[in-house]
Amino acid sequence: MVSEETENQFSLDRSASHLLHRAQQFAAEQFEGMGAADITLRQFAVLAAVAEHEGCTQSELVKTTGIDRSTLADMVQRMEKRGLVERRQAKLDARAKSVHLTEDGKGALDASKPVVQKADDAILSMLPKNRRRAFVGILGLLANVDGVDFAELDSPVDVKAKKKTNDEKKKKKKKDKKEKKKKG
Repeated sequence: MVSEETENQFSLDRSASHLLHRAQQFAAEQFEGMGAADITLRQFAVLAAVAEHEGCTQSELVKTTGIDRSTLADMVQRMEKRGLVERRQAKLDARAKSVHLTEDGKGALDASKPVVQKADDAILSMLPKNRRRAFVGILGLLANVDGVDFAELDSPVDVKAKKKTNDEKKKKKKKDKKEKKKKG
């Protein structure tokens, strides 16, 4: 049995932030083959997000990718110059631009998918099979990703309560927006 004093001592091998950093280093090493498609992992994330949500706005890409607004704007501009994406006037908001994949963008995305899949497989292969879904789900929680399927997590943690709370918050936000529009 570990004494309370030993348990409270700081140790790198029990530090969540340190272990996440080390895991990120390992994950980054798995993406060395991205050079063949001549895109970075972050550019891949943008291309994949646009492919999933064709015509999304840059604001929506910020939310989907987790890349900050100014960095994403610079990335999209550079990717547009390279012919990977194109921006068009958004249909629903005259102030916004929608982002679309070009044929070159689709090609870069398709060329990168096997590298990303191989990296994902290498990362997940480090874990027991019965923990992989839970691991990805927990990463989604840490990244504050919408759409994490809490019901599929293999974890004993009661995440259903957290999902219920998040769903209630979203419903309240929608209701508040509707009321503001009616008043405004």
